[in-house]
Amino acid sequence: MDINYDIKIKVLVVDDHPVVAEGTVSMLSFEPRIAVAGTAKTGRECLQLAETAKPDVVLLDINLPDICGVDLVDNLKELYPEIKIIMFTGHNPEEYMQSAMAKGAHGFLLKDCSPKEMAEVVLRVFAGEVSFPQSMSVVLKAVSGAKDQENLLTPRELEIIELVAKGLQNKEIAASLGIKTRTVDYHVGNILTKLGVSSRLEAVITWKNLKYS
Repeated sequence: MDINYDIKIKVLVVDDHPVVAEGTVSMLSFEPRIAVAGTAKTGRECLQLAETAKPDVVLLDINLPDICGVDLVDNLKELYPEIKIIMFTGHNPEEYMQSAMAKGAHGFLLKDCSPKEMAEVVLRVFAGEVSFPQSMSVVLKAVSGAKDQENLLTPRELEIIELVAKGLQNKEIAASLGIKTRTVDYHVGNILTKLGVSSRLEAVITWKNLKYS
């Protein structure tokens, strides 16, 4: 993970519970590479602050009073395509993971995470990775395969899963690697089969769990 220590990663905290929001701001303050760009209690406030504060990363509660955080991802990505979004929840996020990641979210955090976990996920997401904290290991294991599955991937498939993990679609991957889109489609299909999963999200989670275990 290559982070320039001379820059501050601006994080917008979105949560309708003041105690949680204040605690999150306090936890982020321990990481010198992170600066809190503001806090919002609603989806509307989030969009307003995203325009004025121009955050790099949004730490977004799933349950907001005026909109579901997962649906707000659509609005944020439409207005600010480069913004990174981390879903923030106190509940088991398994039911939200598929839809949130499909809309463009880059990771998940549980509200009982440690300051170290929170900072690590923010830094990884800012660096362009899809990231999950260690405290989500139960969810990760639910979609993970055996350790030796990683060795089933060819060098080309490893290149492609790296790019999938960065949020690139097949057409973008093809352009990046100088190959045809249908070739990428073929490789992605093989990756899903080899990892024993049925979606790109599950493939990324499985691969990340194998890579960092």
